[in-house]
Amino acid sequence: MKNKAETSSNTFISKALETVKLGRIFSSPKVVVLMGLPGSGKSYVANYLNKVHGFTVLSGENITNALYATNKANFSLVYEILHQLAIFLLNKGHSIVIDGTNLKFSFRKQIYDKVCKNTKPYLIYLLVDDKTAKTRIKKRGENIKDHKDIKSICSEETFRDFKKQIEEPTSKEPCYRVVSDKNLLKEIDLIIS
Repeated sequence: MKNKAETSSNTFISKALETVKLGRIFSSPKVVVLMGLPGSGKSYVANYLNKVHGFTVLSGENITNALYATNKANFSLVYEILHQLAIFLLNKGHSIVIDGTNLKFSFRKQIYDKVCKNTKPYLIYLLVDDKTAKTRIKKRGENIKDHKDIKSICSEETFRDFKKQIEEPTSKEPCYRVVSDKNLLKEIDLIIS
């Protein structure tokens, strides 16, 4: 007989699994970790990797919205579930892309330590100027109905808060710094190939 904690955990995992955009199976799966401010193009790149390269997309924002339809989310639980799903999918042969801001080294380190034990991660740091990022955020609008494609508003205050959180990749983190401009997808193709 399952206890309440197990039942609750299974419910969260089931809800989180509904947000996953599945890709194809690979003989040598890869892990791409996206890093960048809101409006830098992380979800755009994640969707591109899914459609063109067959990656499976795990979005922290999508999982958070599926589990907590309010702003009162338990982010440590969200990321623990994301890590569990990533490990499960990697073991099934899926290449995955983790779509999240991942601005703090401690968040990235958790991914490396928990998810990438047998796989070298590709950290892609999307660089964008503030004006372009804020213009993109306004254009995308807000849509929280599709758990596989959440679009959220980011206020000036929240954007500033995210900016304060940036911890540049360390020398131990192999990182691709990519300017999020018209050549973005060509750069992504070069990195993945």
